[in-house]
Amino acid sequence: MNALNTRRFRTALKIQATAVALAARHGLANVTTEEIAREAGISTRTFFNYYPYKEAAIMGPPPDYPADASERFVAGKGTLARDLEQLIEAHLSRFLADREMFGQIHRLASTDPKVGALYSSSILARRVQMRELLHRRMPRTDNRMIEILAAAIVAATNAATTEWVSGDREDFVAIARDYMALILPAAELLRST
Repeated sequence: MNALNTRRFRTALKIQATAVALAARHGLANVTTEEIAREAGISTRTFFNYYPYKEAAIMGPPPDYPADASERFVAGKGTLARDLEQLIEAHLSRFLADREMFGQIHRLASTDPKVGALYSSSILARRVQMRELLHRRMPRTDNRMIEILAAAIVAATNAATTEWVSGDREDFVAIARDYMALILPAAELLRST
């Protein structure tokens, strides 16, 4: 990421943190884009250069898988499970300091239909990214199996996120590992039940 992209990303995160804090304090319906811009120390015009509306600012920049970790995963020579664990750890480790903000986003997603729809869209976007990474790593694998595996991986990390923001457990990466380890036993239920 070059300096300009890094600065833009930091500004996007600052706007997001401000929007989430204001929404948590006053309720999303009572927050305007002008307030978010003022509190973030930017102009309203700059706000709109980053986000089309306040709900998009709540969601922030897309939480894509880190590019370097993604390339290591695609080129990985270890087991799929081990290399996937490393990718997920690299992905989730970036958010460890933002637990409270993620909790607030979860609460907003459950109460505001627009934020909820954006949250669901971000999950679907990660599933597409995971599907593409799996396909690149295993190009001769049946696309249907890739789709199912991608959905399971994203479902596991999403469940881990939900548990982490609830505050019951501290170690986000360990929670994700636990959920990822449930994918195979969950599939076995199809045979045993």
